[in-house]
Amino acid sequence: MSRKAERRPGQGGARTAATSATTTITPSGGTRAKARPPLAAASVFAPQGRRRNWWYTYSCRVCGAYQFGRARELDQVTGIRRAGCGHQVSVMIARTYGTAA
Repeated sequence: MSRKAERRPGQGGARTAATSATTTITPSGGTRAKARPPLAAASVFAPQGRRRNWWYTYSCRVCGAYQFGRARELDQVTGIRRAGCGHQVSVMIARTYGTAA
């Protein structure tokens, strides 16, 4: 018998491991509900002058990085999105500056 054959693990592999003669451990089905992303409060700036988009800024609640975004309508500011830092956040309007022209 070769050395490689002697070092190989037994039948069953890493996914199913026998802990006793009657009990086996198998991976879960993954039916857990996803956790809601953290809430990020945004400051929203109304369109002004030649600018036609709403601007909004918020800080990521996971890493603290500040993000900047633009939306054509005020309703498009809120919702769940992936921030520029890569974390998923739920954006809500905390304060609005200016009025729509």
